Amino acid sequence: MDEKLYAKCSCQHCGTHIEFPLEAAGRTLACPHCQEPTELSRQAPPVAQFRPTVAEVVGAFHGSIVRPRVPPRYHAGLLLVTAMMILLPLIYVALVGALIWGMDYFAVHYRFLVETLHGEPRWYLLKLLAYAGPLFIGGVLVLFMVKPLFARRTGQPEPMTLDPATEPALFAFVAKICDTVGAPMPGQIHLDCHLNASASLKEGAGNFFGKQTVLTIGLPLVAGVNMQEFAGIIAHEFGHLTQGFGMRLSYVIRSINEWFARVAYERDTWDVWLDAWAEEVDDWRTMLVTHVTRLAVWLSRALLKLLMHAGHGVSCFLMRQMEYNADDYMIKVAGTETFEHTARRLVILGEASQQSYKVMRTTWDRSRHLPDNFPAFLARVERELTAEQHSKVAERMAQSQSGIFDTHPSVSDRLARAQQANEPGVFKLAQPATQLFGDFDTVAKAVTVQHYKNELGLPCEAASLQPADSLETVQAVQPQG
Repeated sequence: MDEKLYAKCSCQHCGTHIEFPLEAAGRTLACPHCQEPTELSRQAPPVAQFRPTVAEVVGAFHGSIVRPRVPPRYHAGLLLVTAMMILLPLIYVALVGALIWGMDYFAVHYRFLVETLHGEPRWYLLKLLAYAGPLFIGGVLVLFMVKPLFARRTGQPEPMTLDPATEPALFAFVAKICDTVGAPMPGQIHLDCHLNASASLKEGAGNFFGKQTVLTIGLPLVAGVNMQEFAGIIAHEFGHLTQGFGMRLSYVIRSINEWFARVAYERDTWDVWLDAWAEEVDDWRTMLVTHVTRLAVWLSRALLKLLMHAGHGVSCFLMRQMEYNADDYMIKVAGTETFEHTARRLVILGEASQQSYKVMRTTWDRSRHLPDNFPAFLARVERELTAEQHSKVAERMAQSQSGIFDTHPSVSDRLARAQQANEPGVFKLAQPATQLFGDFDTVAKAVTVQHYKNELGLPCEAASLQPADSLETVQAVQPQG
């Protein structure tokens, strides 16, 4: 392994991140992206502010791409996996029906246990328990097995939705990418505070055969990449939507997987009520009932988890192939070199995201302070990662391998495919992606507050919010084991 220590700075002209050996700090060289002279510094230099117009954003796309063809066997595999995924909930329903039939059979054929009063009362009580006990346990189990079939997702907060009139450059950027890859323009663009982006069909059974899509953009992602990298990421997400048939089948697969995960792991009011009841009772008979009920809940969820893992295993290989297919669009739009840089960059940003939440947890516990702009705070933590941390992340990337139960290919496998493609890319604007927004900081602060309240459950009084560059981040720069 290369023992050199590396640092990172941003170009003073285009804002692109440049990684360099520590001994090169202080030197001036041509930026590999914009070719302008820039000084290699361990301190993040101020980025030149350049906000492109709509015409400049659209004009930065040069030429078209040859859209990757999906072989018929891919669609056949997708159809087969979808059929198997639909079969799993039907198996669950069949098991519920079998349990009900078993209870009915037991109630009819073992009724003789309670039809006679001969013998001592204790013996009759024992027979009554032998008859009623299995029926009670079976009834509770049926109840808690049927409940997930009608479980609804808890009320979700409304996401922040962008207005095309206030963000013309971003909408023009997205529209041009959709036109380039052959995907439908999303009806809405939502913002959240995750290090991710996604494009999907609009939720609702009525839209399954429609074309309404939604693009969700994570602002920490925007704050961590430049426009060329961001274009590749958005092209990847829309690459999933280029095949109408495949898009709908993959929607079914993902929806069933998400349903299994939600009903198997998500606690509801019944769980809270059972926990409270179990803590309050002190009579042994009532305790027996509560423990039997909790056993029934555990059994129903164990069955759901088993089916969930079965569905996960069935769909993993196909999901990885879908990621490879979407990568092809990203490579063609952004180019092989940018794809490689973005893949590595996302892993570094993921490390910074973990460190950011650790620091926030500590500062919240100590002083009830939170950064007022989480994307800016994450970007700051990423800049302060040590060379040792970078080295460990690079080592993990090099050693990564795609597992049988992985829904995404490993970084090393994706990089190998990108190198084989050797594409130049059709979009070359390398300014920070934040400049696609009219006022990124204001939007980021609003989304940050929503993230704290709706997802982290933290009260966000004005006194607890501090500028992102004023919070202590010493915990974030400690080497991780």
